Amino acid sequence: MSSQNCPRGSGPPPRPWLFGHTQVHMKCQRRILGIRWHDFVRNSEVSLRTGLTPLSDRITRGRSAIFGHVARLSDNIPAHQAMLRQVELSVGRPPDPTRKRPPGRPRTKWTDQLCRDNNNVPIATLWRQAIGRGHSRVTPRSQPTTR
Repeated sequence: MSSQNCPRGSGPPPRPWLFGHTQVHMKCQRRILGIRWHDFVRNSEVSLRTGLTPLSDRITRGRSAIFGHVARLSDNIPAHQAMLRQVELSVGRPPDPTRKRPPGRPRTKWTDQLCRDNNNVPIATLWRQAIGRGHSRVTPRSQPTTR
């Protein structure tokens, strides 16, 4: 087999750090359609033919969905507590007033990416929307039916 395979092919695994996830996704779509490099078909035409959504949109939707799930978890769950601390930190409420930021450029946080995905809406606003969008925490589960 050649090294032109998609991720599930029997060839070597793709290297997204080299090509980027968008390029790998487009390469796989071209492979599915049987389009070769000398056919000169635009990427937009390939996307129209396959009808697949761009991979970046799917990643963004998944990231927002996970954020919503974490926001609606119970208050005693560590993931909810950690995310809430991050939201409070973004609003300007540090957990410890004596804490100093380490030297150097701040790391890009997952919440920063969420803000960029949502047109730079503040994370606190996204948090309130995610909680309001979900089910209330006191909703009883449906009773199992017996036959």
